[in-house]
Amino acid sequence: MSDMSSLSHEYASAADFSRALNEAVLLLKKRFAHAERDAETDELRSAIHRLREILRTLLRRLADAGTTGGDQGDVAIPEDVLARIVEEHRGELAYFREDIGRLVAVLTENAHLERKDFELLDAICEAADASASATFRKLWRR
Repeated sequence: MSDMSSLSHEYASAADFSRALNEAVLLLKKRFAHAERDAETDELRSAIHRLREILRTLLRRLADAGTTGGDQGDVAIPEDVLARIVEEHRGELAYFREDIGRLVAVLTENAHLERKDFELLDAICEAADASASATFRKLWRR
C-alpha cells in the first residue's frame, strides 16, 4: 500500500471513530442537559451501547498499552488515538483506566452521569478529534 493510500486509510479510520464517539456522547449530553433521564429511545440505547463497547475496548487496549495491534474486539480504536491517550495520561494512566471502568459500570446500570463522567468522555473525544485532525493535515501535506 502506498504512503498516500495508507495515510488515507488511517485518516478514514480516525475520522469514523471520532464521529461515532462524538455522536454518542452528544446524544448523552442532550439527554442529561434536558433532564430527559426517563426518555429512552432506540437511538439513545444504541448510543449507550456503542459508548460501552468503545470504552470496554479502550480499557483492554490501555491494559496492553505497551503492545501494538492488540485485540480490538468489536470496536477498532485507531493506534494514533490510543497513543495520544496514553501520552496525555501517562502519569495517571492507572487512575484514568479506573475512571473508564467506573463509567462503563455507570452506563451499564443506566445510572445518573455526573460532570466528571462527561469530562472523561470529553477527554477521549478530544484525543480522537486531535488524532483525526493531525492525520488530515499529514494527508494534505503530501
